[in-house]
Amino acid sequence: MAVINTIASMSAGCGGESINTGDLGCDIEFGLVIHALGFKKGVVIPASTDITQDYIDGLVQSGDVIPMMDAFSSEPSIADDTLETSPLGVEALTLKGLPKYMLTMKAGQYFYKQMSKLTGFGNINWVLGDVNGNWKFAVNTDGAFTGFTAGQTLSAITTPATATETEKKSFTFQLTDRTQIDLSYAVILSANLFPISDVTGINGVLLSYADVNGAVPPASGDTTLKVKALLAADKHTGIAGLAATNFKYTVNGAAEVPTLVDNGDGFYTLTITALAASTILLNIYDSTVNKDVAIVSSELYRSNVLSEVVSA
Repeated sequence: MAVINTIASMSAGCGGESINTGDLGCDIEFGLVIHALGFKKGVVIPASTDITQDYIDGLVQSGDVIPMMDAFSSEPSIADDTLETSPLGVEALTLKGLPKYMLTMKAGQYFYKQMSKLTGFGNINWVLGDVNGNWKFAVNTDGAFTGFTAGQTLSAITTPATATETEKKSFTFQLTDRTQIDLSYAVILSANLFPISDVTGINGVLLSYADVNGAVPPASGDTTLKVKALLAADKHTGIAGLAATNFKYTVNGAAEVPTLVDNGDGFYTLTITALAASTILLNIYDSTVNKDVAIVSSELYRSNVLSEVVSA
């Protein structure tokens, strides 16, 4: 655990621990950007924050941060500064150029569909992460840490596979505040915190009423619910380790806390009050923080909401 403003721009050492060749101090370098954390507009980390993985996971869980990690390739570009030239040949700056980042992701169809939701103008600011796991934040005038102000974020059309290249999808974002870019920022080395690559996104979960033999729709008089939880990305991999507190179950809008048995391979049995004519809702949930995203064994999960009308 470390207070964020005490580790910002702090060197982890020069390397070569026994060499000591003389120059004082070790400045910080920042490498190729292959990770990006999308901070929703207005989201900041106060300077006095004890920043931990749990803290960052909490921002992801609340929907305030969108991780886009481990790009397959990265293509930064910078527009040239614009100058005017007087009749005497004297140049003067008229417009400062702005940087743009294009990150190409190699994943699958579910991930590409989620990427398409990124497109917007001014809605997401970006924290940068390099190949060495280091972090780069913009720093506000009050010392708070946040993402670099961005204008257009654009999810490109998926690039189809060819005989020599696999299918991929890219997204770009342009940073628009040169003062942030040139002066008002801080780098945090992974050695002083944890690698930015350790941050993970939210996994979609597909819930259904089923057991190993197939669909088991709830019916009047039932005292158990048979639930199957699969990763939405492949609709095959079962979600292990869910607890009763990871489910939000309501009957006609009133919350009930079921007991739970993990039957393995993503199958669960929830014991409930006997069903009568009602509308029941069920989804993954974190009762501790009242969020529809659960953190289980360091992974984040969000599900569909099962809605069922039970007849008398």
